[in-house]
Amino acid sequence: MGAAPRYSRRQITPERPEKMTLLVFYIIVLVVTHITLQHLITLVEQKQDGEEISPRLVTSLSNEDTIARTAAQLQLQQQQKTIEPSKETAADVVNQHSLQLLLEFEDNHTKPKEVINNSPPKFSPPPGYWKEPHQEFGTKDQRSQSLLHQQSLQQRLHKNYHPILPKKVITVVGPESSGSTFLTTTLAMAIGADLGISKKVSGRVMTADRKYEIQHLSLPWGWQCENNDGSGVSIVDALVPLECFRYELAPSLDPIIAEEVWMTKYEKQKRKHDIYKNFHVGHKKRKHEPPSFETPPIEVAKSGPQTATQVQELQQCRDEVLISEESELSCGAKCGVGVFDGYALYPRRFSINITKHIEWYLHRGVDVHVILSIRDRSISKRGKEKLHCEIEDVAEREDDVAIQLMTEGLEQYGPYGSKGKDRVIVSSYEALMTMKDDYLFGLYKQLQINSTYAPSFVDGNEKYVTDANAANLGKYTAASDNSPRLDDLARSPMLPGGHQKSKASFLPKKLITVVGLEGSGLSLLSTTLRAASTYDSTEVQHISLPQGRRTCEKSDSININTNVVDALVPEDCFRYETQHFVENAELNGIDPLIATKCQEQLHISSEMNNIKGQQWSCGGKCGNGGLSGFALYPERYYVNMTSHIQWYLSRGVDIKVVLLLRDRTISMNEKTRSHCHIPEVADAENDIAMEIMREAYKTYGSGAMHASAHPDNDGGGDARVMVVSYEGLMQLKQPYLFQIYNSLGLKSTYVPDFVDENRKYVALNLQHQKHGSSLHKKGHDGNK
Repeated sequence: MGAAPRYSRRQITPERPEKMTLLVFYIIVLVVTHITLQHLITLVEQKQDGEEISPRLVTSLSNEDTIARTAAQLQLQQQQKTIEPSKETAADVVNQHSLQLLLEFEDNHTKPKEVINNSPPKFSPPPGYWKEPHQEFGTKDQRSQSLLHQQSLQQRLHKNYHPILPKKVITVVGPESSGSTFLTTTLAMAIGADLGISKKVSGRVMTADRKYEIQHLSLPWGWQCENNDGSGVSIVDALVPLECFRYELAPSLDPIIAEEVWMTKYEKQKRKHDIYKNFHVGHKKRKHEPPSFETPPIEVAKSGPQTATQVQELQQCRDEVLISEESELSCGAKCGVGVFDGYALYPRRFSINITKHIEWYLHRGVDVHVILSIRDRSISKRGKEKLHCEIEDVAEREDDVAIQLMTEGLEQYGPYGSKGKDRVIVSSYEALMTMKDDYLFGLYKQLQINSTYAPSFVDGNEKYVTDANAANLGKYTAASDNSPRLDDLARSPMLPGGHQKSKASFLPKKLITVVGLEGSGLSLLSTTLRAASTYDSTEVQHISLPQGRRTCEKSDSININTNVVDALVPEDCFRYETQHFVENAELNGIDPLIATKCQEQLHISSEMNNIKGQQWSCGGKCGNGGLSGFALYPERYYVNMTSHIQWYLSRGVDIKVVLLLRDRTISMNEKTRSHCHIPEVADAENDIAMEIMREAYKTYGSGAMHASAHPDNDGGGDARVMVVSYEGLMQLKQPYLFQIYNSLGLKSTYVPDFVDENRKYVALNLQHQKHGSSLHKKGHDGNK
């Protein structure tokens, strides 16, 4: 066999001038093809978006289509004539790319055209739109900024018009700096809403299926506060859907843009104001206050909707949301007129009437709930002054109005509202920071949110808390501390001066146990409930965690877990382990008949306990010998509230437990001042106490196991464990207290004097504060 013939390069390689001609031809084809495809893309985009196409553009594309086809066919013929491409030709990127474009071009033009269903309304350009050149045919950046392109994007987002009203609205309200942003963001994450890059809800957010809308509304909401010469706070009826919301000063602008425009001008003027003020203060030459500045105006043309989408949404606001000057229902705020008919026009800074807000949505078939975010008022006031309103009297007046609106909403639509039930829910910032996800999951249950999402809890209150200073109470009358320094009530769990129990039984028919950390203000609530139950068959217990007849000792931290008892028994059957005992029963005050009753009625007996098991626990340590029939307790002990409830239920007592929560840093300061002077021991004791309270709430409250799901909860489905906020009592006062009465089955109108003892622990000046709590950690306030 002979060797395969070898072809010389010269035999198949065309002359150099021919190669240059072919290369130039390929480049021309590529350029023409690229331009053609760009116009085709524009044509397809505009057709898909329902827009009219310029006649000039159609003619141009038709001519370029013919040129591209002819050039592509010539290129394909040239490729077929080549027997074996040279190395130069094979490496020619232009040649390969041109061939690929040809194949794609033919493939795209032979496919059947897709039919567009439910296309948006056709764009109708204004008269003379096509007579002048437009940015649509310029560079990519120019097209992205053009009116036609923006309209195209809007139409793509709204091809199928959706209802504006959601199925369910959850509105979180509270005074400024009350922790409402933190709570709103948490709820939004729990329902799976997309919060974007910020991961924070500053206004409102909705789920993709439009089932939920979470609204965040500080009281007041809007732009920076101003000295309005006592004209008062603007109050509107409701916060309407975003599509129907406009500011009265700039109805043509999207409200978010209006806020940004105004804030930019405001910050510019404020910087000049601050420079003037700081200069004169620093040089001690300031004789007068710096000149005040007025709200910068927003100068915009007050024209109606500019796009087809805006026109459609405004029509929906009139027809679906019933916002119109001709409607008999409230517009939510001031009704727009003329070209703005369908918009609700709002002041630049406003609060909402919570009662009317609920009714506004109910009249439109929307399931609505309002969460009242409660935070210590002195602390939220400091935050408000720093971030929202520096004018003290204006800030005070705004907060007063906010509390008034919240209390009215609670009275009308709270758990026992006069107009509706369970549409207004109180949420305590301090309780969230103390009980964390256990408290949060209870809130989820009330809102029927199926989620286990838990955020990072960073207590923003700590940086405001200082050592006790009665001068901080200011115009509010100072009162003696409501928390006892030594729990002398431990030997007499039923409050002194209460009811005379029936001699026939040591067990009450109904029992309310008030529980909390030492220094949490227990005596105030216990005394109030006792007074409210004077003409009732209910008895009230007061249990501090821990409690006893001595303060803490350093040795307590060694065996801290061993001093947990099952229950606090009625006072007749209660004794301390270290109590001296002598043979003479009269000297001990022990009536043999009492011991017998304790054994028979309460089943306090070591013998019965061993036979019957946990059901007949003695509550504490079972007494023996002369103390047989009594429950014996350490000098300082904790009560396991879960077993405490079970102990009384097993003996036929209808029991409810109230967990009183107060800001943990403040209660810690009070504890170390009055109950336990050893910070590390006090800290460890509080950890044990909080674990006990959380477990009881999860088991018998509305935490992980819903109240109505537990077989031991009462027949009405109410929880046996409820959380009460000390800060809520100090802010909402009587309406909140009466809701507590109703939850506990008390019929009373008794109202105590509310003196907020937290005030003396809140620093007046953050630069000079001291942190008296071992709980203080370095960090920033992430939960505003």
